[in-house]
Amino acid sequence: MGTYGGYDIRTGRVGMMGFIRRKAEEAASAFYRCWLWPWARAYKELTTKSIMKQHSYIPGTGLGGRNFIGRDAVLRDCTVGFGSYVQSRCDMKDTDIGRYTSIGRNVETVIGSHPTRTNVAMHPAFNTPVTDIGFTYAEKQTYDDRREGRTRIGSDVWIGNDVRIMGGVSIGDGAVVGAGALVTGDLAPYSVNVGVPARTVRYRFTDEQIRSLLETKWWDKDEHWIRENIDRFADIEEFVK
Repeated sequence: MGTYGGYDIRTGRVGMMGFIRRKAEEAASAFYRCWLWPWARAYKELTTKSIMKQHSYIPGTGLGGRNFIGRDAVLRDCTVGFGSYVQSRCDMKDTDIGRYTSIGRNVETVIGSHPTRTNVAMHPAFNTPVTDIGFTYAEKQTYDDRREGRTRIGSDVWIGNDVRIMGGVSIGDGAVVGAGALVTGDLAPYSVNVGVPARTVRYRFTDEQIRSLLETKWWDKDEHWIRENIDRFADIEEFVK
């Protein structure tokens, strides 16, 4: 069955060549992040008119422009729409973020899961032949822990500090997620959601106003249009006239 991460995944014994390869990959990654990535980060800031704070890291992530990425934030294989910001210590993967969205500190998208219904053991060594933990007993895959697909966070969304978002969910445009919430399912546009698991407690505007905003999609307008209409943003009734 071979080795993984330096270990024979059938016996759990250390394979020297695999071990050396894993350590070499770790050293190369550390060198890139310490010496090369700061320059790549500076280039990305200049070309997208963005701000990326110290130790932020966004491999495989595209920035739409005028973004802010906080200190120690890690975004892997994400897209960040124009004007959106992600505060410090966030850890997000496979996530598409819309325009003008506000994401607080220590927000995480949770990718992967464990079997809780059919499989007797929840530990990955019992249900997958290849693991990150160095050993397995399984000879075939009996549970797929990455079935969710990409996570979608709409435009003009506000996500508070310390929120956890399960992989594959969709958070609608204009929605609010209160601090400390756990998002386990899709959230409707312009809904206000709190708790563990997150539940909708109200909507920001009336049904008619929400329909108007979703039709207008003001977040897709250019900056010239926004500057000309900025006074209307202070009053929903004035905006939807």
